[in-house]
Amino acid sequence: MEKKSFTRYRIRTRPFLCLSIEEVLETDITSAEETIEELTLIPATGLGIFTMFAAIINKPNEEIKNIPVIRRGELVFEKRGEAVNYIKQRGKDVFILCGVKESNTISREEITELAAGNGSNGLIDKQLKGLRGFDTRNKT
Repeated sequence: MEKKSFTRYRIRTRPFLCLSIEEVLETDITSAEETIEELTLIPATGLGIFTMFAAIINKPNEEIKNIPVIRRGELVFEKRGEAVNYIKQRGKDVFILCGVKESNTISREEITELAAGNGSNGLIDKQLKGLRGFDTRNKT
């Protein structure tokens, strides 16, 4: 996975990284009260000066999408040492260390638009399907 920069999204108070805003909304985290950030990440090969660091999976996004956000383990850290230790514990060949080059706040209008649009309908369908799995009535 040779790439110059990566984009991930997160809720500011949470360390978990998502591939898209829609994925943030699907994580069952209440985004109405929270701030969603878009993070631009670059591989931290040297001793660059970054405000935060991230451990991201060293695979294409198409493969990463199939792993649930929490199980994926892509996280953001305040200190480089914390990120490096996390990567060592989880596997050096699985994760790469990135520095957060830029952080942008996603506007409330954009979040509301996504929640009201087609992305929300898919989320509702997904949640209903999950709930139906617990329904034991009329099953033979």
